[in-house]
Amino acid sequence: MSLNNIQLKSSMLADLYKNSLVETSGTISAPQTKPLKCLGNNQKNIIVIVSHDSVPFLPDGELNFLSNVLAACKLSIADIAIVNNSNIKESDLQTMINTEANKVLLFGIEPLAIGLPINFPAFQLQPFNSRTYLYAPELSQIESDKGLKARLWTSLKTMFEI
Repeated sequence: MSLNNIQLKSSMLADLYKNSLVETSGTISAPQTKPLKCLGNNQKNIIVIVSHDSVPFLPDGELNFLSNVLAACKLSIADIAIVNNSNIKESDLQTMINTEANKVLLFGIEPLAIGLPINFPAFQLQPFNSRTYLYAPELSQIESDKGLKARLWTSLKTMFEI
Protein backbone atom coordinates (compact mmCIF):
# COMPACT_ATOMS: atom_id res chain seq x y z
CA MET A 1 0.00 0.00 0.00
CA SER A 2 1.43 3.39 -1.00
CA LEU A 3 1.07 6.58 1.02
CA ASN A 4 -1.24 7.98 -1.66
CA ASN A 5 -3.80 5.21 -1.14
CA ILE A 6 -4.22 5.05 2.62
CA GLN A 7 -7.78 4.21 3.59
CA LEU A 8 -9.08 5.06 7.02
CA LYS A 9 -12.22 3.84 8.72
CA SER A 10 -14.88 6.49 9.19
CA SER A 11 -14.57 6.18 12.98
CA MET A 12 -10.84 6.92 12.71
CA LEU A 13 -11.54 10.00 10.57
CA ALA A 14 -14.11 11.19 13.06
CA ASP A 15 -11.58 10.84 15.88
CA LEU A 16 -8.93 12.74 13.91
CA TYR A 17 -11.18 15.66 13.02
CA LYS A 18 -13.61 15.87 15.93
CA ASN A 19 -12.43 19.38 16.86
CA SER A 20 -12.07 20.64 13.31
CA LEU A 21 -15.34 19.85 11.56
CA VAL A 22 -18.90 19.25 12.64
CA GLU A 23 -21.41 17.69 10.26
CA THR A 24 -24.99 18.68 10.83
CA SER A 25 -27.76 17.73 8.41
CA GLY A 26 -25.50 17.50 5.40
CA THR A 27 -23.53 20.72 5.90
CA ILE A 28 -20.07 21.12 7.33
CA SER A 29 -19.25 24.03 9.56
CA ALA A 30 -16.63 25.13 12.03
CA PRO A 31 -17.04 23.94 15.62
CA GLN A 32 -19.62 25.82 17.62
CA THR A 33 -18.25 28.47 19.93
CA LYS A 34 -20.03 30.64 22.44
CA PRO A 35 -20.82 34.01 20.82
CA LEU A 36 -19.15 36.99 22.43
CA LYS A 37 -21.28 39.56 24.18
CA CYS A 38 -21.64 42.68 22.11
CA LEU A 39 -24.18 45.42 21.55
CA GLY A 40 -25.29 45.85 17.94
CA ASN A 41 -25.62 43.55 14.94
CA ASN A 42 -22.28 44.32 13.25
CA GLN A 43 -23.96 44.54 9.84
CA LYS A 44 -21.06 46.55 8.40
CA ASN A 45 -18.19 44.73 10.17
CA ILE A 46 -17.25 47.64 12.41
CA ILE A 47 -16.18 46.82 15.95
CA VAL A 48 -16.15 49.54 18.62
CA ILE A 49 -14.08 48.61 21.67
CA VAL A 50 -14.60 50.41 24.97
CA SER A 51 -13.62 49.67 28.55
CA HIS A 52 -16.06 50.10 31.45
CA ASP A 53 -15.97 47.99 34.61
CA SER A 54 -19.32 49.18 35.96
CA VAL A 55 -21.64 48.63 32.97
CA PRO A 56 -22.08 45.84 30.40
CA PHE A 57 -21.17 48.09 27.44
CA LEU A 58 -21.48 51.87 27.75
CA PRO A 59 -23.10 54.31 30.18
CA ASP A 60 -26.29 55.81 28.72
CA GLY A 61 -24.75 59.22 28.05
CA GLU A 62 -21.83 57.76 26.11
CA LEU A 63 -24.16 55.44 24.19
CA ASN A 64 -26.30 58.44 23.17
CA PHE A 65 -23.21 60.38 22.11
CA LEU A 66 -21.90 57.40 20.10
CA SER A 67 -25.33 56.99 18.46
CA ASN A 68 -25.21 60.65 17.38
CA VAL A 69 -21.68 60.24 16.02
CA LEU A 70 -22.75 57.14 14.11
CA ALA A 71 -25.80 58.94 12.70
CA ALA A 72 -23.51 61.70 11.40
CA CYS A 73 -21.54 58.95 9.64
CA LYS A 74 -24.80 57.51 8.22
CA LEU A 75 -24.48 54.47 10.50
CA SER A 76 -26.47 53.04 13.40
CA ILE A 77 -25.93 50.69 16.32
CA ALA A 78 -27.12 47.87 14.04
CA ASP A 79 -24.11 48.50 11.77
CA ILE A 80 -21.52 48.03 14.53
CA ALA A 81 -20.67 45.74 17.42
CA ILE A 82 -19.79 47.41 20.72
CA VAL A 83 -17.50 45.24 22.82
CA ASN A 84 -16.51 46.03 26.41
CA ASN A 85 -12.84 45.13 26.82
CA SER A 86 -13.39 44.73 30.58
CA ASN A 87 -15.68 41.73 30.01
CA ILE A 88 -13.73 39.72 27.44
CA LYS A 89 -10.50 37.74 27.16
CA GLU A 90 -7.87 39.23 24.85
CA SER A 91 -7.75 36.04 22.76
CA ASP A 92 -11.55 36.12 22.26
CA LEU A 93 -11.38 39.78 21.29
CA GLN A 94 -8.61 39.06 18.77
CA THR A 95 -10.66 36.21 17.29
CA MET A 96 -13.65 38.52 16.91
CA ILE A 97 -11.53 41.22 15.27
CA ASN A 98 -9.90 38.72 12.91
CA THR A 99 -13.18 37.15 11.81
CA GLU A 100 -15.76 39.93 12.02
CA ALA A 101 -14.12 43.33 11.47
CA ASN A 102 -12.80 45.45 8.67
CA LYS A 103 -12.80 48.60 10.82
CA VAL A 104 -11.98 48.80 14.53
CA LEU A 105 -12.54 51.87 16.72
CA LEU A 106 -10.82 51.98 20.10
CA PHE A 107 -12.22 54.46 22.61
CA GLY A 108 -10.03 54.91 25.68
CA ILE A 109 -8.03 51.74 25.00
CA GLU A 110 -4.53 51.94 23.57
CA PRO A 111 -3.77 49.59 20.67
CA LEU A 112 -1.17 47.61 22.65
CA ALA A 113 -3.80 46.89 25.34
CA ILE A 114 -5.82 44.71 22.95
CA GLY A 115 -2.80 42.76 21.76
CA LEU A 116 -1.88 44.72 18.64
CA PRO A 117 1.86 44.58 17.96
CA ILE A 118 1.88 48.27 16.99
CA ASN A 119 1.06 51.50 18.75
CA PHE A 120 -0.14 54.66 17.03
CA PRO A 121 -1.32 58.11 18.09
CA ALA A 122 -4.89 59.11 18.76
CA PHE A 123 -7.02 60.01 15.73
CA GLN A 124 -4.56 58.48 13.24
CA LEU A 125 -6.12 55.95 10.88
CA GLN A 126 -3.87 52.92 11.03
CA PRO A 127 -4.09 50.14 8.46
CA PHE A 128 -2.92 46.81 9.84
CA ASN A 129 -3.63 43.20 8.89
CA SER A 130 -6.32 44.09 6.29
CA ARG A 131 -8.20 46.30 8.74
CA THR A 132 -8.32 49.99 9.57
CA TYR A 133 -7.92 50.95 13.22
CA LEU A 134 -8.72 54.25 14.91
CA TYR A 135 -7.68 54.96 18.48
CA ALA A 136 -9.26 57.88 20.35
CA PRO A 137 -9.76 58.99 23.97
CA GLU A 138 -12.79 57.82 25.95
CA LEU A 139 -16.15 58.90 24.57
CA SER A 140 -16.91 60.95 27.70
CA GLN A 141 -13.71 63.00 27.14
CA ILE A 142 -14.49 63.56 23.47
CA GLU A 143 -18.08 64.58 24.21
CA SER A 144 -16.98 67.34 26.58
CA ASP A 145 -14.14 68.73 24.42
CA LYS A 146 -14.91 70.58 21.19
CA GLY A 147 -11.35 70.15 19.88
CA LEU A 148 -11.42 66.37 20.40
CA LYS A 149 -14.82 66.19 18.69
CA ALA A 150 -13.40 67.99 15.67
CA ARG A 151 -10.39 65.64 15.50
CA LEU A 152 -12.63 62.57 15.78
CA TRP A 153 -14.96 63.89 13.08
CA THR A 154 -12.03 64.53 10.73
CA SER A 155 -10.79 60.96 11.21
CA LEU A 156 -14.25 59.42 10.83
CA LYS A 157 -14.94 61.35 7.62
CA THR A 158 -11.81 59.79 6.13
CA MET A 159 -12.48 56.34 7.54
CA PHE A 160 -16.06 56.19 6.27
CA GLU A 161 -15.47 58.28 3.13
CA ILE A 162 -18.04 60.93 4.03
